[in-house]
Amino acid sequence: MTTPKSFLPVVNKPLIYYQFYLLSKYGIDTVILAIGQHCKKYKEVFSIAKKAGIKLYISCEKNPLGTAGGIKNSRKFLKGEKEFFVFNGDIISDCNLEEMLNFHKEKDAFATICTTAVDNPSAFGVIDIDGDKRIRAFIEKPLEPASNIINAGIYILQSDILNEIPDSKETSIEKETFPDLIEKGKNLYAFFHTGYWIDVGTIENYKKANFDAIRLKSYIEDSDDPPSDNNFYRNICIQGSLIKGRDVVFGEGVEIRGNVIIGDGCYIGSKTIIQNSILFENVIIGENSWVSQSIIGNSVLIEDNCEVKNCAIADSSRLCRFSKIANT
Repeated sequence: MTTPKSFLPVVNKPLIYYQFYLLSKYGIDTVILAIGQHCKKYKEVFSIAKKAGIKLYISCEKNPLGTAGGIKNSRKFLKGEKEFFVFNGDIISDCNLEEMLNFHKEKDAFATICTTAVDNPSAFGVIDIDGDKRIRAFIEKPLEPASNIINAGIYILQSDILNEIPDSKETSIEKETFPDLIEKGKNLYAFFHTGYWIDVGTIENYKKANFDAIRLKSYIEDSDDPPSDNNFYRNICIQGSLIKGRDVVFGEGVEIRGNVIIGDGCYIGSKTIIQNSILFENVIIGENSWVSQSIIGNSVLIEDNCEVKNCAIADSSRLCRFSKIANT
């Protein structure tokens, strides 16, 4: 298979294992992270990429450049590429990249946009397509969508597109670049994807994507426990699937129910229940607490006898003893 070797996403760490797994299936061995800010926080991703056999570059923006500007800012890593893939960082999909690339070449496309059908297209970019799958119009988040075919956030772009994007200017590829290319008569085509696709830009979808990755076993565990270290789990009850990072400590009688992801450096107090939830790094949860259907941010302290249900708790928050918080 002949494939572009570059891939340009903006990713969230808890799902990066899944992203890299999907990429490696198609022989993509180079990833460029186009990051608008907080570049230093992504340095730990290098070790994850190495485990997946992927060479990683990080392209940082001094000022916000938008979705197109971020691509233009990454051009130094794209030298010698005739075409390359671009993924929006909040999209997870099992799109067949080989079929998409073949389609792109058959159509002699300047850009190919992966599309998919959704029940409610008003939150996405809607695509107007002719009978040959050529794109006639690209309408970003219309109030009254004319169809349910949306931009799925996966592109194949010819390298010449970099000449169409202004330097050092905030530019949207969806609202500006693509419509301009259509107006100039460039060949933009729609590739239809009917498989797995999810936008993780909401709390519910973020949880679902993580739990889907567990269900499909499409991840690389980054734990410090030997695979056969059954003694580590002797004091906890696991009724489901647990994925945990390094230096996680459990008290006596902890219960894990459903799908649970726990980041590095967390402490779970005795007799606490964690159910269908995601804990980021350095979370401390006291004794006799219950966290269910929730996402807990970095460095959160939840004291003894608390209940957290169906919530997202921001980084560095503190819940005092006997707090109860629920999103109904």
